[in-house]
Amino acid sequence: MAAGICAGHIAAMKTLAAFTKPEDAHNLRAFLAGSGISAYVRDESVIGADPLLANAIGGVRVDVGDGDFARSVALLAAVSGDTGEPEGT
Repeated sequence: MAAGICAGHIAAMKTLAAFTKPEDAHNLRAFLAGSGISAYVRDESVIGADPLLANAIGGVRVDVGDGDFARSVALLAAVSGDTGEPEGT
């Protein structure tokens, strides 16, 4: 289990994003940490043991606490340029 996250808090987390490569998940975790948001990379060891399982198990996931989820989504939207509006409007 990741440092600073106890078993009682895992249930209060949401998956923010999933990746096929662990390094991409760690890049997002580091970006969030730089913004003061704690995140946990999940299923990395399974993908490391057998990369072909990435799609079968939903990839390497980045989870954040429920309280940080909305802010995390907003940060991702800001860096990706996603305004939440449909294209062409």
